[in-house]
Amino acid sequence: METTDTKGATSPVRGALTYFMGALAFLTCPCHLPILLLLLSGTAAGAFLSQNLGIAFLLLLPVFLLSAFATWRLLDRSDRNTR
Repeated sequence: METTDTKGATSPVRGALTYFMGALAFLTCPCHLPILLLLLSGTAAGAFLSQNLGIAFLLLLPVFLLSAFATWRLLDRSDRNTR
């Protein structure tokens, strides 16, 4: 299915999906887990994360990998369509 019009512009849905998947990859990156803990400190989510760091790491890692791969594919496809 082609996502560009005849002028080569990317659809707004693809652009929004690219930004969403990129933001999801950024937020679920395991290296950002300490920053996420600081931002969520004093909340129930922060308490859960601090008590279950291993589980959080194992749950966030696949989400990060899938969203980073999806972002890469969306960006690569949009670059390929503009050539």
